[in-house]
Formats: sequence, C-alpha cells, structure tokens
Amino acid sequence: MRSLRNSRKFRLYKQARREMTEKFPAAFPRSGKRPALKVGILDDIRQAGDLRISMTNCRRFLSIWTRSTAYLVNMTAGEPRVGLDGRHAGRVSDGHYREAKATLKRRKSSRERTTPGN
Repeated sequence: MRSLRNSRKFRLYKQARREMTEKFPAAFPRSGKRPALKVGILDDIRQAGDLRISMTNCRRFLSIWTRSTAYLVNMTAGEPRVGLDGRHAGRVSDGHYREAKATLKRRKSSRERTTPGN
C-alpha cells in the first residue's frame, strides 16, 4: 500500500507549499504558528498571479493547509485573519471557531478509538 507521503498529491502539495511560503511568508510561515487566513484568500492569490503552480494545486494546498491540525488549533474566535501580506483582514467568526474545535474533537476521538490498548 502506498503511503500518503509518497503519493503524487503529496509531492504536489510540497511543491505548492515551497512556492507559497517563498512568495507569501506572512500568510504561510515555514514554521511556527499558522495564522488564520482571510476568507477568500484564493481570489487574492489568483490576482497576485505569477505562480509556477496551477490553480488546482493551489486549491489543493489551501485545502490541506486549512484542514491541518496545526492550522485549526490556532483558530480563536475574534482573532484577526491575515491576508497575503500579513495585514489584518477580518476576524475569525464564532461559527468558524466552533467548527475548528469540533473538527479537532472528532479527530481526537477517532484517534482514541483506533489506538491499540484503549
């Protein structure tokens, strides 16, 4: 069975991540806390243009990035969202905060059910 980390999609994700962290480091830091992104940031990326990756790979990257545990744990109601330049662009709504926490809770519950010895 092929592992996710060796899959074609993951290689494309890594390529997109390298480009996004180089081009927009304030929104996509290489390490540390992942800030909540502006709603509609894909449109801003599209307008910025000059990407070496396709928009399909950009959407895939954003999907993986924003569903990651590292991203979701930093979602806090009322905290600022950031645009590509790192400037504040709105705030995290209560609904988005609750959705992030519910996702994290489901993941934790699923991990606990599948961990041997529980």
